[in-house]
Amino acid sequence: MTDLQGQWLTYPAESTENDRTIIVTVRTDVDKFRSNPRFIYRITIAWPYDGGNDGMPDESVSEQMEQATILMEDVFKKDPIAVLTEISTGDDRREWVFQTSSLGIFNKKINQALASMPVLPLEFEAEEDPEWEVYAEGLPEES
Repeated sequence: MTDLQGQWLTYPAESTENDRTIIVTVRTDVDKFRSNPRFIYRITIAWPYDGGNDGMPDESVSEQMEQATILMEDVFKKDPIAVLTEISTGDDRREWVFQTSSLGIFNKKINQALASMPVLPLEFEAEEDPEWEVYAEGLPEES
């Protein structure tokens, strides 16, 4: 995986549907964003793909996903209206999860970020999550 901005924790999880492994990477240094009351929207960008028997993408798709990750990270590094909080890959699906203060600006920035790539099979979902509940659920339990 690319050298992501910030501090990250990676761990394996299991699909709830078929016991396939999903690799989850969660950003842990997000306190300055979580304490900002404007970062109330959670956006999930999903890329469904036809994976191998293990549910992981082939090399070509994986390389495109890494390129998309770099482009998205770069655009929000320049204009931090959103923060990438989680990336998960497995069970025929890659997801990037962001927390943002503006859905409209986020949309414009994502389009800018990915403009150099071919049209990708992306699905977008946005919800209000002012308490960052889904983020907290994605953190592994301390042992």
